[in-house]
Amino acid sequence: MIEPTDKTGRDLRSHGLLAYVGEHHLQFAGTGNFFLKAGADSPENFLAYEDFDNTPNTGGFRKTWAPHLQDYRQGDPTWKGGLGMGIIGAINYLASKGMNVFSFLTMNIGGDDRNAFPFISRNEGDDRLRYDVSKLAQWEVVFEHADHIGMYLHFKTQEQENDQLLDGGELGTERKLYYRELIARFSHHLALNWNLGEENTNTDSQRKAFATYFKQLDPYKHPVVVHTFPNNPRSVYSPLLGFNAIDGASLQVHPNNQFQLALEWIQKSAAAGHKWVVANDEQASADIGVLPDEVDPSHDEFAKTYYGPTLWPEVQG
Repeated sequence: MIEPTDKTGRDLRSHGLLAYVGEHHLQFAGTGNFFLKAGADSPENFLAYEDFDNTPNTGGFRKTWAPHLQDYRQGDPTWKGGLGMGIIGAINYLASKGMNVFSFLTMNIGGDDRNAFPFISRNEGDDRLRYDVSKLAQWEVVFEHADHIGMYLHFKTQEQENDQLLDGGELGTERKLYYRELIARFSHHLALNWNLGEENTNTDSQRKAFATYFKQLDPYKHPVVVHTFPNNPRSVYSPLLGFNAIDGASLQVHPNNQFQLALEWIQKSAAAGHKWVVANDEQASADIGVLPDEVDPSHDEFAKTYYGPTLWPEVQG
């Protein structure tokens, strides 16, 4: 027998599945409330964590998340007799600051970090058809905890440096299995999107094939979005307008054109008959991003410049 939820507050189980409903914002199936995404889009190597199985430390970039051990709470999950407290504490910290999302690359082989991947090995020429099931089970512990504290999962499936790695950029055996693994293991989570690639350089036809495959396999029809470089997003986004398997734009922009760019894709997608959920996911320069609280306590200018434009549909009624 299915009974009403006994969960409350931020716990996503009190809100239901967050779904694309043909509008410019996602909506919770249980409550009917719309969702405004606000949180951390960095570090991209969030999953390059020393307590996960088979996670190397190439370049010294692997995370300990030691500063967030203090944010771990008694009763929160761990694995292998107490591992994982640092990363669990990290997402507790984000939630405590009112954030409701964090992002991560599930594969950064050949990229800036090279330490996060789902396969048994990340070396060039290795078999991309065998997956590290113990590591993926540990990822799941983190994602399940995220559900319970109200955190949306931004899955970045690849990045510029490796978007040709699987099947030479095509939708072949390697890529299909990769997407199937992500969907089978993680699509049951209540709030997430599939990002086809950070600073994506695949072709229009490849992006459409990837998105279609996600929509065919994902039983929950989570939104599919595309990220681009900041200099010429029109070359990427324009051919995708009106394509029903792609639900949003993940923007990387400079501050002087953020409002206009967000408004452009809100309006163009509506005119094309398939409204996009438009999010500003990367801002300012790579070495600054958003300044820390001790430098900019209120973040008023940031909110006005970057976050405000995504509220435009509501402003217009």
